[in-house]
Amino acid sequence: MEIRVEPEAREYLARHGGAVTLRGSPRHGCCGGTAFVPVAHPGPPVGPSDHRSINSDGITVYLEPEMANGSEPLVIGVDGLWRWNRLRVDGTVIRM
Repeated sequence: MEIRVEPEAREYLARHGGAVTLRGSPRHGCCGGTAFVPVAHPGPPVGPSDHRSINSDGITVYLEPEMANGSEPLVIGVDGLWRWNRLRVDGTVIRM
């Protein structure tokens, strides 16, 4: 799986420990159905895990097992204004 970290996200993550965890988060549709979309949290996974780790441009990226099977590249970026920033992940929907 290809993972790209945008320059702004790399700077943000370097200030927050140099690691990010990617996981699938369920999103429910208004007429039924569920899609799992990738979300990012600064830092390593909490507690024991079977996450796969990848180094991308000096940032350690931890992936849930289901995310490691994606076919499209994931791009980690930052959205926000001034000090209020959050990570975003652009990429494929995850099949659980």
